[in-house]
Amino acid sequence: MAASPAFAGCGLPEITGSRALHEFLSLRAVEVVRRAANPDDQLAVLVAPSASFSLGGGDVGRPLGTGVDGARELARTMKADTYRFLGWDYMDMPADACSKRKVEVEFIDNQSKSVSRVEFTFEAGLVVSAEGWERSFETGQL
Repeated sequence: MAASPAFAGCGLPEITGSRALHEFLSLRAVEVVRRAANPDDQLAVLVAPSASFSLGGGDVGRPLGTGVDGARELARTMKADTYRFLGWDYMDMPADACSKRKVEVEFIDNQSKSVSRVEFTFEAGLVVSAEGWERSFETGQL
């Protein structure tokens, strides 16, 4: 039987490096959007009640609300079917998993050809804000 992972003081897995923390929080941001897009009673364990959400488009900012309702509105507005985030391609420095950290994830709606680049701020593993901007995109073969 495998040993269960050790957890840091804030309830996150014991993560000590920047690379692992970046990947963990980026995937947590994806999980927040995935849960927000579907009925899920567990979303509140990932989002602070006062967390603010916004997604601008064109030249207009759009506040979307706070807490779980704000997260649900973000997911509804983006209508994403895929995501992308860049890896940690730097020296792997020590990191405190419970500290305030930011990650950026792109959520893509391939049907409407729009991408939303969202910066999530985490404190103790909870989303405390998510601010992004929606843009159109084109792709093609080279």
